[in-house]
Order: sequence, then structure tokens, then C-alpha cells
Amino acid sequence: MHEFSLAEAIVRACEEVVQANGGGTVEKVSLRIGELRQVVPDALTFAFDILKTDTLLSQATLEWETVAAVVRCRQCSTQYRPKDVFWECPSCGALGADVVAGEELEIVSITVAGGRDGD
Repeated sequence: MHEFSLAEAIVRACEEVVQANGGGTVEKVSLRIGELRQVVPDALTFAFDILKTDTLLSQATLEWETVAAVVRCRQCSTQYRPKDVFWECPSCGALGADVVAGEELEIVSITVAGGRDGD
């Protein structure tokens, strides 16, 4: 289950950012996750809840926005949402495409309390 390694990277990155910016405790982590990452939301939340124990994120909640998959046909440049794993262009029928959106995995924001300026 790759959600544990993703959650571990999220916890580690948040700790580094918070410590580099005066400390405090994390209240909320907001993410953008692309559909093509095939992240199972419940599994990511489960992993995050386990891995945040005894860290600056122990009370943090995790939220995310899902980014829809969009690809561009290599033959005719039509952009479309793929319906299956074959990525058949709805305009020309060609197979294969380049990803335009949907592979994101980004920390958008970290909400922190009790930092350098006493938030």
C-alpha cells in the first residue's frame, strides 16, 4: 500500500517546513492529488493518522482536492478525460496520449498554531 509511504513523506515535509519557520503544531494539511496517482483516500487518512502520532502533526487533519485526469492526444492534440486505461482519443481514435493534468501530489497549505509569533 503506497499510501503509507505518501503519508510518511507528507508528515516529514510538514515537520521540516514548520521547524524551518519557527515551530508550532500543525492543525491542518491541505493537498492536491491527481486521479492518476491512484491514491485511496481512506487508506491515506488511515496511514496519516498512524504516522502523525507523537509528531508536530499529532492533532492535524488531512484534506485534499482531487485533480481530474486530462490527457492530450499525440495525433490530433485533442484534450480529453480518459475513460479507461487505453486512452483512446474521442476525436480521432488514436491510442496513447500525454498527461496534461492528474499526476499532481502537492502540499498546498499547512495550517500551524503556536509558531514564532505566538499564533
